[in-house]
Parts: sequence; structure tokens; C-alpha cells
Amino acid sequence: MGALDGKVALVTAAGGGIAGAIARRFGAEGAAVYCLDINDQTVAKTASDIRDAGGVAEARGCDVTDEAAVKAAIAHCVATLGGLDIVVNAAAGFDPKGDILDLPVEIWRSALDVNVTGMFIVCKYAVPHMLAAGGGKIVNISSIYGNTVGRGRPLYNASKAAVRLLTKSIAVDFATRNIRANSIMPGPIETPRLLQSNPSMDAVRARHKPHLPMERLGRPEEIAETALFLCSDLSSFTTGADLFVDGGYSAV
Repeated sequence: MGALDGKVALVTAAGGGIAGAIARRFGAEGAAVYCLDINDQTVAKTASDIRDAGGVAEARGCDVTDEAAVKAAIAHCVATLGGLDIVVNAAAGFDPKGDILDLPVEIWRSALDVNVTGMFIVCKYAVPHMLAAGGGKIVNISSIYGNTVGRGRPLYNASKAAVRLLTKSIAVDFATRNIRANSIMPGPIETPRLLQSNPSMDAVRARHKPHLPMERLGRPEEIAETALFLCSDLSSFTTGADLFVDGGYSAV
């Protein structure tokens, strides 16, 4: 018996490193996984991996900022897989470096649309299906920089802090209706996304080492294990929480 047997999980950004690991872990634990990503090819690969391992998965290209597309995708998920019990929101946009003087307003608006509004839209259309089924679980991926400031990252800091409070609002508003919502606060996780602003993984490790008591980067699978905990019955009294998965980064 898997921890998520009989459940249907929708995972956004499922073609990426962290969300892809979450989708695969959920599939291995018995969930039918509906994989969304703006990249058709990477999300198809994730769903294919789940099916190859004996699980059930569907893939769909979707821009989480497109309300009509999200609404249609969630309706298709419910019709195809028979319901919706779990949502993991992991989509995140471009993370430009620099202070507010360097940041064009159009980039600010575009990234907030993905990082925050996209999560709102997904939850807005997922929650009614959860209520109809008697409850559900929501996990939103924030960041350690949603709790403390990363220098030269005002957009990322602000958006990831907003994710935390959006999650807590959902948790409080639906606590008596059997919907739990929590956020995960990853530290530096070894994914290709880190190479967008660093020349190599060795450079990433060297930069973060003073802040990492465990002296290593995290693995996507470690975020997946935390998401599994939050979406299983083992966390039945946990809602509105921020779970730091950062190798001690936020403790020093």
C-alpha cells in the first residue's frame, strides 16, 4: 500500500527538477498524477517516467497565468482521473538579479503573475473539487527567501513571501472544511535552475557553503519527501505551516 493510494494529485511545473521529483514520488506512492508545465516536452517526460514505473499519470502543457487554461486543465484532470485530492504549486518565473532600480516594472509584473497569481488561480479552481470530495491537501513551494532576504533579489523575496501568506490564508479559511495548506521553504537545491545564474554546481556549493551546516546542497528528492509527508495522513494536524528544507541554512 502506498501512502497516496487512490488519490489524484495535480503538480504544476512538473517538468522541472523539484516538481518533477515530487510528481514521480507521488506516482510511486500510488497517486494518479496530473502533470502540468508550460514546457510540453519536459512535462511529457515526467508523466512517461511515472507510467514506466508502473504508475498512472497524464501530462498537459499549461501556462498557470492563463485562467481559462488552468480552469480547463483542472476540469480535464477531474474528468480523466476521477477527482482531485492534492495540489502542489511549484511554478516560478524568471528571477532577475539587482535592486529595485534595476528592475523593469513589466518584469516585476510578469514574474509576480507566475509566482503568486498562478498559484492563486490553480487553488481557486482546485478547491471546489476538493470540497466536493470532502477535503484535500495543498502544498505551495516558497523559498528560504520568502522568510529572509537574499541580497539583490527583491522580486523573488517579495513573491516567495507572498506565497507563504497566500498559503496561510487558504489554510485558515478552509481549516474546518478538511482542506490543509502548507508551504515548503527549500534552501539551495541541486537543480539545473541554479545554473541560470551560476557558472557551475561547484560555484554554487562554494557560494552557499558558509550558510550550510550540512555542507552540501539539497536534492530534489528531499523536497519530494517533505511534500509526501504534507500530503499524507502522517501530517493530519499540520496546516498553515512553513517547512524549511534547507540543510540548516535558516538556522545560522
